[in-house]
Amino acid sequence: MAHRTLSGLVAAALTLAAVGAVGVTAGHAAAEQAVVVASTAPGYAQGQLVPDGAAVTVPDGANAMFLFANGRMLRIKGPFDGSLDRMPDASGWGGVGSLVGGERFFQTDLGAARAVGTPMQKGEEQVFTLDPGRPGTQCVKSGGTVLLRKPADPALIPATLRAENRGATATLRWDKGATMPWPRELPMTDGTAVSVAGPDGRVRHSVTLRVVSAEVQGAELAVRLAGAGCATQAAALLDPVRDSVAPLNLYLATDRGLYPTYRSGEAVTLVLQTNRDAHLYCYLRNTRGQLTPIYPPGPSASSLVEGHHTLTLAGDRMPVPLRAAERSGSLSADQEVRCFAAGRDLGADLPGRQDAFRPLSDEAAARLERTLASLKQTELVMAQVILRVE
Repeated sequence: MAHRTLSGLVAAALTLAAVGAVGVTAGHAAAEQAVVVASTAPGYAQGQLVPDGAAVTVPDGANAMFLFANGRMLRIKGPFDGSLDRMPDASGWGGVGSLVGGERFFQTDLGAARAVGTPMQKGEEQVFTLDPGRPGTQCVKSGGTVLLRKPADPALIPATLRAENRGATATLRWDKGATMPWPRELPMTDGTAVSVAGPDGRVRHSVTLRVVSAEVQGAELAVRLAGAGCATQAAALLDPVRDSVAPLNLYLATDRGLYPTYRSGEAVTLVLQTNRDAHLYCYLRNTRGQLTPIYPPGPSASSLVEGHHTLTLAGDRMPVPLRAAERSGSLSADQEVRCFAAGRDLGADLPGRQDAFRPLSDEAAARLERTLASLKQTELVMAQVILRVE
């Protein structure tokens, strides 16, 4: 698999010093618990907690970045299978970080970085503005004023909140802006469950509150949020960290791994994951050397894919099945799939966008290469996999 990224490990190490710090803790989070900062490894999403000693699997061609409660940052380039506390010795490298095992592992210590003005702290206010339109667990900080955000769903305006253990209710009418303070009549304690109903009185979902200490910040806070079940808020807190140290990346393999072998006519399933929201474009090079656009699967289909969500093709997003090529005499039936992830929509620039599953002409294929090569100001990464046929 080949990748084109925008920064190297040394540049990332220099950037890390300005990212964040471990705050003063109230209580103690396990030092070896970690939270996912960015990942192209299927099964790992930003804001996800990795418990102390838990097995971690990063397949060949994928990578993942983890942040520990004590401020240690660890990047793993697959293949890797084991627990994070059993990494190779990474001491040294001038006290800043270390490269181990042919640049497969990289770590650095954020504990000495100053907390004031860090990207994570700047985003805390938004992180702790609760959204009653989102079901599940949401975290608040102890003390201070808790704000509620106006739901995007008009069916929840106004919304009625009911404390499930006490029966107290409050109606949120959003008459005075996009945010409002938490109603005084409702409890604000750890574990409080609140049902959310629309104007018709029908309960749409429930929200469970978790309270974290106001003294916790930085890496410790990200791990605490993940551990409390507030993965979405942990991810939002980590967004600026990811943007500082993890360029857009793409994992592309198959359900048979990175180096698959098929029999003629067998179904092929592609497995893809980006480490942030991106626009995805895939092409199949057939046995004649022709390029065929296969994703997006048509001019009206969106190219936007959600970061940290594993995409399988064919599937709901691409209903046309892929099959290994049929052999013709002694000629090779090997095919190649090449995918590009971009930071913006390239649909208007790429040839073949209107004619998915039809081979590009030689002129269109050449224009595709020229277009991709000219995208100097666009974040772009490429990955490829060879489909070998027995």
